[in-house]
Amino acid sequence: MKYETYGGELLDDPRLRSIPEALSDVAERYPDRIAFSEPDNGGTYHSITFRELRRRVDAMARAILDRCPEPIVGVTGRNSVSWAITYLAALRAGGTVVPIDRELPVQEMLTILHYSGANMMFFDERYEEDFRGKLSGRDIWTVVMNTAYCEGIPTHDDLLRDGSGSSAVLPDRWDLERPAAICYTSGTTGQAKGVVLSQNNLLANIRQMEQAVSVREDDMFLSILPMHHTFECTCGFLFPITHGVTVYICRGIRHVAEDIVNSRATILLAVPLLWEAMYRKIYGAIQSMPGGSFKYRLGLTLSSVGELFGARRIRKRVFAKVHDRLGGHMRLCISGGAGISPDVVDGFQKLGFTFLQGYGLTETAPILSVNTLERNRVGSVGPVLHGIAVRIEAPDSEGNGEILARGPNIMKGYYNNPSATREVLSEDGWFRTGDYGHIDDDGFLFITGRKKNVIVAKNGKNVYPEEIELVVGKDDYVLECMVAGKQTETKGEEIWIILVPDMERFIAKAEEEGFSLTTDYLADYMRKLVRDFNASQPIYKRIARFIIREDEFPKTTTRKVRRKEVLREAGLEEEVSYTV
Repeated sequence: MKYETYGGELLDDPRLRSIPEALSDVAERYPDRIAFSEPDNGGTYHSITFRELRRRVDAMARAILDRCPEPIVGVTGRNSVSWAITYLAALRAGGTVVPIDRELPVQEMLTILHYSGANMMFFDERYEEDFRGKLSGRDIWTVVMNTAYCEGIPTHDDLLRDGSGSSAVLPDRWDLERPAAICYTSGTTGQAKGVVLSQNNLLANIRQMEQAVSVREDDMFLSILPMHHTFECTCGFLFPITHGVTVYICRGIRHVAEDIVNSRATILLAVPLLWEAMYRKIYGAIQSMPGGSFKYRLGLTLSSVGELFGARRIRKRVFAKVHDRLGGHMRLCISGGAGISPDVVDGFQKLGFTFLQGYGLTETAPILSVNTLERNRVGSVGPVLHGIAVRIEAPDSEGNGEILARGPNIMKGYYNNPSATREVLSEDGWFRTGDYGHIDDDGFLFITGRKKNVIVAKNGKNVYPEEIELVVGKDDYVLECMVAGKQTETKGEEIWIILVPDMERFIAKAEEEGFSLTTDYLADYMRKLVRDFNASQPIYKRIARFIIREDEFPKTTTRKVRRKEVLREAGLEEEVSYTV
């Protein structure tokens, strides 16, 4: 067991001097290559070349400077070329961009605009009524994206036309240490912490990804996750665009499978819930085929034997029909944003997919570690990236402790919030991730759970909810589950679990076996599941009580579970109160 590791030297890349220069360089080298392909409202796709992308970014940057000499540009809306141009133009103009979650309540968006000091706001037409009333009288320029006309508010196209005729002088040098992006994880009053990322932070992470996961000129990224999310923004937008690789914008979650095929996608970035849903569909389709289970087991046996004799990529040939359903061109499946079940990773790999799990946070721009083609260990989030040092603070008997990281991709701090910055970032650059984990002897990093979620048993042992959730969540009849601690007067913190039954499966089972599905039946099933789990665990890790929840857990736009909301509804999260 190791307690610190270093990813090795981060190589320089002269093409990545700044993000605006990287785009200009790509436009010179690949002027007619497709940069983006995006759907219109009718589902028809339209493309833009790198030459045209650079022209529009320059035009928008001039239009921005004509209105705001020192721009701080908020942007919210669906994934689109307009969103990408706005982001890049803010940097081209020497300004700062504030990407905002499009699913946040408008009041929270307004809070973010206030905290960030934004003087421009770009938004999709769906927000027009909200922003028209609530931003009137405030010193903020408003621009509507993805529409041809909006009465009284200039559109994105209007600014492109204005900028094309503007004489505004664009900078040819940038302060790479000043705020390039301010990313807010919440807009709630008192919780709005803006993560400040400089161009150097972003460029470092792009270079780190380049060394870990190289891209090819013929690669095709399918953009599924919202661009405001740092995982998608850095890895699924800036990374491919600065390397001359095409990004195909997905029409939405319902169209993922179809768009994978139509785009001929080779690289797909997604969060665990999406990967797990895809795997369930693939595996379910295999099981429902006549003789599907036998053919699957036979395919696994043939693949294993073939690999023993040196047959390369044999799994992709054996399971060719599965690959064809996903377009037949998928080269890399990359998961991030949260922990994923090792069984899902292993399942994809058994089918011949190259599946890489990574780890990071918004504060780290965002990637800290990722498995690679050469070094890939199921259950791990991979070796740390080049230029990054990681250490485990105060490890317990099993080697788990808080993960601290230092490197060129670590944020500058929280915007205008020095006290919050000091809590997580030391003077010598060590960032407290708030995650527990350990490093194995080969330098692979493993995540155990979030520090704030840890349950402290009465014997002082730490219990990590995520570990229990992975085990119980494997059951076919559990759609989702969440573990939390409940403080008691005599037993310390008890372990409680919230279970969401997979009702489609339960109904199918009831119809097949000819019985009536009742709440008592569900409770008995879940009780047995919990008891079986408890029987395999030491006393301090055993579940004390369970709650059955009818509805799925609420999710963010990146399909992360809103944990606090779920626990609050279940009475396991106390509301903040104040003395009178």
